[in-house]
Amino acid sequence: MRRLGMIAMVLAMTTAAACGGGGGGTDDDIDAGAPTTAAGPATTSPVPTTTAGTTVPATNLTLKLTDLRLINSEESDNGMRILLPAGVASASVTLNGVPSPNQVIRVCQANELDRRLSTAACRAPASGEAVNVTLGSAATGVEIVQVGVSGPGAEGNSTALGEVTIRYTASSREMSARLPQVAGGDSGGARPSFALTPASTNGAYRATLNWTVIPVFGGTDSRCRLELVQGGNVVDQASSTGTEARLEGTLSPPGEAAVRIQNVGTAAMVSPKLTLRLP
Repeated sequence: MRRLGMIAMVLAMTTAAACGGGGGGTDDDIDAGAPTTAAGPATTSPVPTTTAGTTVPATNLTLKLTDLRLINSEESDNGMRILLPAGVASASVTLNGVPSPNQVIRVCQANELDRRLSTAACRAPASGEAVNVTLGSAATGVEIVQVGVSGPGAEGNSTALGEVTIRYTASSREMSARLPQVAGGDSGGARPSFALTPASTNGAYRATLNWTVIPVFGGTDSRCRLELVQGGNVVDQASSTGTEARLEGTLSPPGEAAVRIQNVGTAAMVSPKLTLRLP
């Protein structure tokens, strides 16, 4: 029994020494392994390598619309709505060509192309007056709408705006818009155009326009042409197929240019919707 007790005590002492040495070895492995373990994620992390060059710093942009004709929206919706890139907190809108005093043309918040925002805050600015539109969680875009007649006679049911300027800060040059009805070319229809400054660095542009035809509004001759206009000259164009027109390309060298819509048929283009990436 005494011999067995001594053997047990020797084994216990040996086991304790082994555990002590093993513990010290484990701590060394952790310290030594830390750089290796930490280095693994650093070499496999996708954030700095795969996203480089795909994001553009936020830029102060100015969107200019010219030759826009509003139509009284008291009975049917003919509002102009522009949805800006995600993350835009506010936009400054200036209208030139509104009647004085202005009681019918309003600048409002917008959230959808197809319908007005029921909770929108609106202003009826004077010509040349800048209106700040709060976006973010409240809205994603801007509506310009005529509600009522702007003058005597039938002509008061529409108003031609010489220029609309929208200033905002974004990291994307893309947007979407819903325009008022565009009359046929022989009916003195407007030719609304969109331009964004400063110009992009790569000159890429893309525009897709869709609309509806109602036979009583000029028959069924529905034809549209999208044009890229630079310095007053058409440098690229695309004609419609059915009720859709597409224009895409790269302006070389990059520079300021506008995408213009021209109704070359006799039928009115009803509820035109446009998606844009401006050069």
